[in-house]
Formats: sequence, C-alpha cells, structure tokens
Amino acid sequence: MPKPVKKAPAKKKAKSTRSTAFDLPIAPVVRIAKNSGAERISMEGTRAIVARTEAYIAEVAKKAVSAASAEGRKTIKAEDVEKF
Repeated sequence: MPKPVKKAPAKKKAKSTRSTAFDLPIAPVVRIAKNSGAERISMEGTRAIVARTEAYIAEVAKKAVSAASAEGRKTIKAEDVEKF
C-alpha cells in the first residue's frame, strides 16, 4: 500500500504594508521623516504622508504629461517636470 503524501503546511500571507494603489514603499518615507527630525512616526502618520506624497507625484506627472504633449512628445523629460 503506498504511503500517503503529506502536504506542506500553508504559508501565511505577509501583511501588506502598502498604503494605496500606487504602492509607494513605506520604509523610505519613515527614513525621510526621521531624517527630517521626527523621533517617531506611527503607521497611520506614515500612511498619511504616503497618501499626500502620491497625490503630489500624480499631480506633477499629469502636468508634465501635458507639457510633453504640448511639444508633441510622449516622453516626459526633466524640463517638463521642472516647469511645475
């Protein structure tokens, strides 16, 4: 009689530390906050900074896309970003 095959235990899913759909990593945000003078920062505070940062990046990107399009390009260049 063949031996029963043992199944490996199910792996636990890692708890996501991502904050939004854009997925800006949290660790660099914490590091920047600490380098800017924060002794401690809560996860809620970190997520709030990430959300504001992602919104800012999205707005700058939209304006840069518009500037590039106005010049007939699909590629965003540094000069497009620096306009804002």
